Amino acid sequence: MSQITLFTDSRLPCPQRLLLTIHELELQIKNIREVDISKLEHKNPDILELNPFGAVPFIRDDAYDPPLMLAESRAIARYLVRAYGSGDIPASLLPDPSNIVAIAKFEEAASIELTSFDAVANQLVFEELFKPLWFHGTTDIEKCKVLRERLEQVIELLDKRLASQRYMAGDKLTVADLFFVPYMHHLDKTVYPTLLKMRPHMRAWWKRMTNRESYQVLFGDLQIN
Repeated sequence: MSQITLFTDSRLPCPQRLLLTIHELELQIKNIREVDISKLEHKNPDILELNPFGAVPFIRDDAYDPPLMLAESRAIARYLVRAYGSGDIPASLLPDPSNIVAIAKFEEAASIELTSFDAVANQLVFEELFKPLWFHGTTDIEKCKVLRERLEQVIELLDKRLASQRYMAGDKLTVADLFFVPYMHHLDKTVYPTLLKMRPHMRAWWKRMTNRESYQVLFGDLQIN
């Protein structure tokens, strides 16, 4: 059992990115505190005192004195893998630290997810799913049209990337793959189900990801409401 307290809203993609990593590591979390974003609980004074940026997920790891406070899902995922993951390189969710090329490909894949894929998928899923569902807003149709065109370009490039490798950073699963999964889930199941129809390499990668136990545990019975 770790000494970690996780502050999260498990319905949302950024927390889901971290929850996938936790499942993959089989990491036991001491305490999970759900923070309802739709009710603006992330702006409550007790949350802002712990994380002034007022966002979830974030963690407090009491294994340190003083406790380590860490925000941003990707940074937390990397930390958890290094601090609590397997020391066996093939089983690790990070590249071989002695392999400069593997590290470079990992950093490239992680950057593509953040600056190309997430930059578009995040906005599109918000506009078409979360905005009307939780915030009673009206979907911006013209904005979504542009976002879909940009997303298709990104997915086409990812499909070509995956033609010669099994995973986003090479032939080994890393947290870079997990970073893509939550928004891909919402795109595939709700927002844009035909996105991968003509992208065979992306479809094969997505099948590998959705067959993983971590995906099944997190998304198998998930209801967005």
